[in-house]
Amino acid sequence: MSGKMRKLPLRKYVRKNWQLYSMLAVMVIVLAVFCYYPMLGIQLAFKDFRIAIGTQSGGIWGSPWATDDAGNLDLFKHFKSLFGNPDIFKTFLNTLRLSSLRILFGFPVPIIMAVFLNELTGEKYKKTVQSITYLPYFISWVIISGILTNLSATGSGLQKVLARMFGHEIEFFGDSDLFLGLLVVSDIWKNAGWGTIIYFAALTGISPELYEAAEVDGANRWRKMLHITLPGLLPAVTINLIFAISGIVYGGFDQVYNMYNRTVYDKADILETYIFRNGVVGGDYSLGTAMGLFNSSIAFVLTLIANKVVKKLGGSGIW
Repeated sequence: MSGKMRKLPLRKYVRKNWQLYSMLAVMVIVLAVFCYYPMLGIQLAFKDFRIAIGTQSGGIWGSPWATDDAGNLDLFKHFKSLFGNPDIFKTFLNTLRLSSLRILFGFPVPIIMAVFLNELTGEKYKKTVQSITYLPYFISWVIISGILTNLSATGSGLQKVLARMFGHEIEFFGDSDLFLGLLVVSDIWKNAGWGTIIYFAALTGISPELYEAAEVDGANRWRKMLHITLPGLLPAVTINLIFAISGIVYGGFDQVYNMYNRTVYDKADILETYIFRNGVVGGDYSLGTAMGLFNSSIAFVLTLIANKVVKKLGGSGIW
């Protein structure tokens, strides 16, 4: 039947399956309007943005192309300003540090949780643990930030306990190194449950017959986990690892912005918060767009490299 459908002229084929194409058209329009059309704003990185006032042209389309002080066309003016600022490299290193710590300590957690939960025999207990670990994912970083701030406030119950244990209170929001640890731990607590569900979905694709055959051959639970469960998770792990590496230049704006302060800027100020302060709050939209384009370009290159390396090592890449 599929062979006959392919032989139909395109017009008749579309007419015959108009319901499917109608549903597809809705998604194409949504993607075009909300994803691809806004990308045209990238041109601001090569323009001197000005606000349109009255009859004066401005905005994304009306702003003039970037020029130097002498009035000569200089499309890379904002990129030169960007790379000439030493703060951008400092924030870039901060972003790499924070994202690397998240991958190093946070990436294995949902995998380990999924594997061990899969070994539990009690379905009720398994679902209860899944629900409890998944709930933090729905809590906003604004709320989590407020909770952590109150818990670590001077004179709080937690600080009194820490004072008895260490002889003094611990300033989590005042020490850069401790603040980095707080960011990593809170990120794991919030997102590990979501990652566990993704890997749990991958585990459902493993045939039960493999476990039965291994049990007949005398394999214990550890052997079955090592030779069946983990290899079955490998495709999902490689895909998520590619996404994690490609997103290493994104330090988690929501979390950092709601939790950081000037005291910890030296290690907690990442590219996204720097872009927000200087591009959005500071009103320099052209510079902010240039920084965003630089960030996205690095993420794209990292995606290509990670995908290539994973496929070379025998894994399944994104494409």
